[in-house]
Order: sequence, then C-alpha cells, then structure tokens
Amino acid sequence: MPESMFAVVDVETTGLFTAMNHRVAEIGVVRVDATGKVIDRWETLVNPGRDLGPQRIHGIRAADIIDAPTFKQVAPALLDVLEGSIMVAHNLRFDAEFLANEFSRADISLPKEFLGGLCTMRLAHDYVQGNARSLEHCCEFLSVENYNAHCAGDDALAAATLLGRYIDMDPTRPDWEYALTSARRITWPSYTSSRQTFKPALRPAGERVERHFLSRITSHMPEFTGPEEHEQYLELLSKAMLDLHLSVHETRELLKLADELGISRERCLNLHHYYLEQLIRAAWADGVVTNQERDSLYLAADLLAISREVVDQKLASPPAPCPPVASPTHSVRPGAVIVLTGAMSRERAELAGFLTEMQYTVADGVTKKTDLVVAADPDSLSGKAAKARKYGIPVVKEQYLYDVIGVPSLSL
Repeated sequence: MPESMFAVVDVETTGLFTAMNHRVAEIGVVRVDATGKVIDRWETLVNPGRDLGPQRIHGIRAADIIDAPTFKQVAPALLDVLEGSIMVAHNLRFDAEFLANEFSRADISLPKEFLGGLCTMRLAHDYVQGNARSLEHCCEFLSVENYNAHCAGDDALAAATLLGRYIDMDPTRPDWEYALTSARRITWPSYTSSRQTFKPALRPAGERVERHFLSRITSHMPEFTGPEEHEQYLELLSKAMLDLHLSVHETRELLKLADELGISRERCLNLHHYYLEQLIRAAWADGVVTNQERDSLYLAADLLAISREVVDQKLASPPAPCPPVASPTHSVRPGAVIVLTGAMSRERAELAGFLTEMQYTVADGVTKKTDLVVAADPDSLSGKAAKARKYGIPVVKEQYLYDVIGVPSLSL
C-alpha cells in the first residue's frame, strides 16, 4: 500500500455559509509526506455559477472565472489528488464544510474520516504565541513565507509549511501517526461518471490581494485561551467582519453556529466585546490610531451591537501592556527539550551529540514545550532567543552546558 499523506487544503469562497448557497471559487491542495516535506501543489479557480461575493478580500474577478471549470468538472481530478491522504487546513471546520458541500453537489460523498483530519489553527496553540486564528500571524511567528494571502494555493502552501514546522519541532507527537494511520484505513468512493479532463484556471500572474485594515490588525491579536467552541465562533466572526458588513443572513448564521456549539447569546455578546477590545488593542500596536482606523473601529462596534463610546474610551489612551505570562519551572534534567542557537565555541552538531547521549532532546526550533535555550550570547537577538523570552523560557550561555548539565569540556 502506498504511503499515506497529508492533504493541506484551502478554499476561497463567495461567502461564509454553505447554507446560504455560498460556493467555492478557488481551491488549493498541497500534499505533504510524513516528515513534513511538501510533495506537490495542485490548484485551480472554480466557476461558482453565481456572484463572487467579497472580491475585495479574495481578489478574484469575474473575468478570471468566466472560462474556469465548474466544481463538478474539477471533482474527479481533485478526488485523485485527495485519495490516500488525510485533510489538513487552517480552520479545518470551515474548509471541510465547503469541500464536503461541493463534492455533495457533484454527487460524491467524501469520507468523514478524511474530513476530520488536522487543524493547523488548533495545533498552533502549542507552537505559536499570539493569535493562532490568524494564518498570517502563525506564518510571521514561525518565519513562513506567504506571498499572496487569500490565494488558495499560496494559503495552502503556507499552512503546509506550518504543518512541516510543527512536525519538525515535535516529531514524536502522536497526532501525526494517528492521522496517517487513519488515512490508510479510509475507503474512498468510486466515481463512475466519465472523468473529463480540464485545464486548471489560475490567477493572473503578478497580482496580489490587498490586505484590509481588519485583516492587518487581527493578525496581531493576543492568544485566545478560551474553549475551542468560542474560538470557532470568533474565527467565523473574524471572517464575516473582514468586509465590515454583517448581513441579516450572516448574523442569523452566526447565531445558528452559536446554537450548534452551545454558546449562549449572552456569551456571544461577551465574545463580541472581547473581539472589539482586541481590535482596539491591536490597532494601538504601532502607537498610532489613524482617523481611518478609528472610523473602521466605529463601524466594527456598530456591527457588533456595541456602543461607540466603548471605542472612544479605549482609544483615549494606549492600553497597558498585557501582563507577562508567569514562567513555569523549567527542568534541565534528562528528557528536557533544549535548543541551541548562535555560533558557539564548538560545532552545534557535536554539542547536540553529547546532549542526545545524555538523554536530552535537542530541537531545532523554540516551542512552548522547550525547556531551555542555550545561546552563544545570552543577549542574542536571534529569532529563537526572542521567542524563548516571549514564552518565559530561560536563555543561558554555552558555559551552562559544561558547568550545570555536565557536557564534557574541551579541556577533558
């Protein structure tokens, strides 16, 4: 049996709700092997057979999809790409719902086991500090390039690269093998209709999607630490707010989601206040709130059913910095995770070899599971050291390896 893979999927859609007849307008799939290595990339624009919705967000024009295939024409080839894999997406619930809906319209039922794969947004809480809901922030934090946000192929590649970083930083996490084992057990549907060949339709080269004000500042929101159901609601709210418009239908669908997730209307309003407060805090991140940003915040408050006075109060002065997270007690006993950074007096590979022999785990990147960072210069401004300080992880000099941990020194 061929090796199973991760199929990282991203869809750009005409709206946020399948129940409102919103459709997929672009789909990107990047396949990743068990080690986190990208295997290939597949993408195409899709003619949704309706208006394109928030074009200012996804950047797809009517002229781009006139000659694009319909999803029914795409489905056979896409099924071949997905078979033998497990789905991964940044906000899996959203992409899986749209993918399942489109295949259902094409008279194909995708396996539930495939759709219930891995969510890089949920996984980010273990590897990223800050707003894990934002693909942009996760990429920025882990130094992952995303050249064209809201382009399905580029977003899928960015999420695939994130998955690879997660695997590289935490290779023994059981989720990876569990997901791939599940992929090997999936029974895929047979597709009896004639498999028409089609030419993928791609976006015009050189065009980039403009980043909206809300998209820019939500990427800098602090980490949300509430229940998963609340985060799912906030993620959908963020998507709905990107065009600074909430229709009656969108509001009803948000309430419907809240009911499905067991979130009371009072709690929804509390989440709206949380969301607005974090928008205001993020708007202050550069120390200046422009008139345009203030007007956008007013409009956001209106949409969230919150008084504009709240915005005025919060903008009266810059918010106090978030209190630092209490540093946990870090263990440097065998089994601890250690990251080495900087040009030390000895080759890092040599030091890593000693630490491995002494039963320590040497990792390439800093995560919340890291216990200690050893730097050539403890005041280093390297990305690894900076992330360690954000997490409250000790950063020590090389001599610590010899004096405390017991790595043999050169003099021996």
